[in-house]
Amino acid sequence: MSFWHLPKLSTKLNKLTLLKKDLHGLTYSEVEDMLPNWILTNYNDGHHDFEIITGNSFQMKNLVKKICLEYGFHATENFKGNTGSLIVGIRSV
Repeated sequence: MSFWHLPKLSTKLNKLTLLKKDLHGLTYSEVEDMLPNWILTNYNDGHHDFEIITGNSFQMKNLVKKICLEYGFHATENFKGNTGSLIVGIRSV
């Protein structure tokens, strides 16, 4: 008896989705230690856009923007969805 199996989605297709990182519950220091590595690792894995959930903390949003600029990315307000998050992408030259 044979069964039909659906093929697995390709890795490239999965990488078209926006990766999300929720920073709720993390201290500013923990974000400074963790976020650059998370962004760079996922960027090097083929993901180029991210949603960073910051909550509505002005200080956390500024910290994420600062980290992104230091590593060649940009972070903008998410005007199409969650106002407590930033959309991060590679900075164009």
